[in-house]
Amino acid sequence: MATEVEQHVSVENESGIGWIRFNRPEKMNAIGALTRKQLAESIKQAERDDAVRVVVLTGSGRAFSSGADVTEMVQGAGMRTPEDVGNVLRNEYMPMLMRLRTMPKPVIAAMNGPAVGIGASFALACDIRIGTPESYILEAFVNIGLAPDGGVSWLLPRLAGTGVAYEMFFTGKPLSAADAHRLGVINRIVPAERLEEEVRDLANQLVAQPRQALAGAKRSVNHALVSSYEDAMEFESYLQEAQAASSEFAEGVQAFLARRLAKK
Repeated sequence: MATEVEQHVSVENESGIGWIRFNRPEKMNAIGALTRKQLAESIKQAERDDAVRVVVLTGSGRAFSSGADVTEMVQGAGMRTPEDVGNVLRNEYMPMLMRLRTMPKPVIAAMNGPAVGIGASFALACDIRIGTPESYILEAFVNIGLAPDGGVSWLLPRLAGTGVAYEMFFTGKPLSAADAHRLGVINRIVPAERLEEEVRDLANQLVAQPRQALAGAKRSVNHALVSSYEDAMEFESYLQEAQAASSEFAEGVQAFLARRLAKK
C-alpha cells in the first residue's frame, strides 16, 4: 500500500492569485528535500498557468520560513558532503529563485513571521514584501561557519545598502520589521490578523492590470539593476515599441479616451 506523501508546500489558486504556502508549521517551515521538490514544482506551475496572474508566497503558522532544515544535513537525509551543499544550491535553489525573479508575473511575499537564511532569500527574491510586526530577516550563516547563499549577497545590498548587509552577515543579527520597512526592504507592515487580507487586496489590484505591462515593468527593473542608465533607457524604448503593437495598449488607449475601465 502506497504511503501518502506529506504536503510540505500547499497551493491554492484563487481568482487569478496563486497562493504558494510553506506548510511545515511544526518546524517553522524549515526547507528540506521534500519541501524543495514540492516548492520547485509549485513555482513552475504558477509561472506556466495562464490563469494565475499574481503569485503570493507565504508560510503557515508563525514563520515565513526558518531556512534550510539543518537536521537533514546532520542526519544525512539530504546533503552529505560539501559538494552536496553546493549542488543543492546550484541545481535546486538557484532555479527556483531565478524563476521567482524573472517570471512575467508579480510575486508578493506575505511575510507572516521570520524569514531566515534561504527562507529570507525566497522573501527577498519576490517583487513586493508585506510583513507583520513579528516579521524579521535573519542571515545567521556566520554562526555555523558559512557565508551567505541563495543570492542574498546580491539582493540585500541592493535593497538595504552594503553597510546594513555587511553588519547582518558579519554579526548574524536580525533586521527587524520596523528597520526593514524604514530601509524599504519591506513595503509595509500590517497586523498579523490582517496580513492575508491586505495581500489579497493588493494582488487583486494587480490581477486587474494589463499583464504585459506588468511583465514589462518587471523586465525593465531587472535589466536596469545590472545595466547603465543609457542601457536602461534603450531597453525601455525596446519594450515600449514592442508593447505599443499589443492589443492591451490599443484597449488601454480606447478606454482612456472613452473614460471607462480597460477590458482585461
